[in-house]
Amino acid sequence: MGRVVRTMAVAVLGSAALAGCGSPASAAGSATSETGTAPSRPAVGAAAASSSWSDGWYFVPIGQRYGDAAVIAGLSSAGEKLRLLVRTDELKGEGFIPQKTWNVVWFTPATGVLQPAGTIRAQAQPTYTGPVQLSFSDAFPTRFHPVSVTVEVHGKPAAKWPTAIPMYGSDVNPESLPPGAWDNRILGQVGNWIWVALKGPQNPPFYPHSQPILWGFRNWDRLVAFNVLTGQAVEYSIPMSYGYGAWVEMETPDAVLPAFARAGDHVLVAFGEWVGCFPAVPDLPKGASAVVRGTNPIRRAASAAYVNREARAALSDLQSDERDAAQMLASYWDSQVGVQVQGVPPFRSYQTGKLHAWNQDPAIVNHGDLPPDLLWALRFPYPAGSPLAEERDSAGRAILAMLNSPLQQDAYGIVQRTAKQVVEQFHGHPPMSLPGYVIHNNVYVPEN
Repeated sequence: MGRVVRTMAVAVLGSAALAGCGSPASAAGSATSETGTAPSRPAVGAAAASSSWSDGWYFVPIGQRYGDAAVIAGLSSAGEKLRLLVRTDELKGEGFIPQKTWNVVWFTPATGVLQPAGTIRAQAQPTYTGPVQLSFSDAFPTRFHPVSVTVEVHGKPAAKWPTAIPMYGSDVNPESLPPGAWDNRILGQVGNWIWVALKGPQNPPFYPHSQPILWGFRNWDRLVAFNVLTGQAVEYSIPMSYGYGAWVEMETPDAVLPAFARAGDHVLVAFGEWVGCFPAVPDLPKGASAVVRGTNPIRRAASAAYVNREARAALSDLQSDERDAAQMLASYWDSQVGVQVQGVPPFRSYQTGKLHAWNQDPAIVNHGDLPPDLLWALRFPYPAGSPLAEERDSAGRAILAMLNSPLQQDAYGIVQRTAKQVVEQFHGHPPMSLPGYVIHNNVYVPEN
């Protein structure tokens, strides 16, 4: 894998003051809720639209201060700054080790300045515990179709959720929650309005040729204010974060949740590396349709240097995944043929654990588990048609081709075959081309 062990920073928003958002905040678990208007996904290197501290989205430069593994995990309001708690987790392999302390940081939205202010003991994130619930079926969604949901208040049906705002579900295996509960969450409530975070997109990258990507590819991309009495809804888009920590900590199964707080007649929300401020109760015009698309601007965007750094890191990780997968398959085939090729490690090294490749793990087949950095790179918001996007797509397609090949299925070892059976299955010829290798005398040989 391209990811190495390092420190992960997870920011938890503490205090904030926007124009109209500076009142003392209530915690996410109280009977308050978020209303956010958000722009479309920001382009790589986009410039700040405004330096005013008013309704809209603000990029918090936690990645520059604490490394690219930073993510916002909570917030509250107090004065002209945001009080951030930065959770620093150590990345290890494909997961992370939670740390015992978080850093306290003050953030000034108008200037984008961060000011460290000591540490606190690690703590659980507050969550919504009000009377409203989202009820989902336990059945796995088929072909990534939207899931059905019933909004309940004190256990009784409320207004119907609009079909124009689809909810999706993740086929997490083994199942511990209904699929819809992974990708849709109530963050807070203000009066009859609940604020709900939704994950998207509907389909994985390269759909319908996306096997074996089943879950873990969605991010929080929509914020909805929903009136449980009238059924009216306001939908806002959420800008996408860039750092690896904002992805690996917030992808399903949701180690870090979106943050929410009440600030007077506004609400504050935080997703990944972004914080937003919005009116607590949507001011809808008379006669407005049942579903309104909200639009709030990006007030302060990420620096181009940071975004470009993360863009290249994501591509580098993906290309590393591609090389590792190809080497394992080349090693497997050459060993089955009984030929030791210079530059290709013997497959025995993988079997004994001396070497490890992410694509030798049968959990890819059994549980749909894929490396988080692979999914991060496949979903990174490269500008469409850019050279980096084209390189990403090329590497991604090559990886999926390997994962779906008969050679890969044999290499998992789920079905036991002798070397002779494997070679005869493909009539003695390597069954596919591999990135970085040429076929010579029916074995894989490194190009260089």
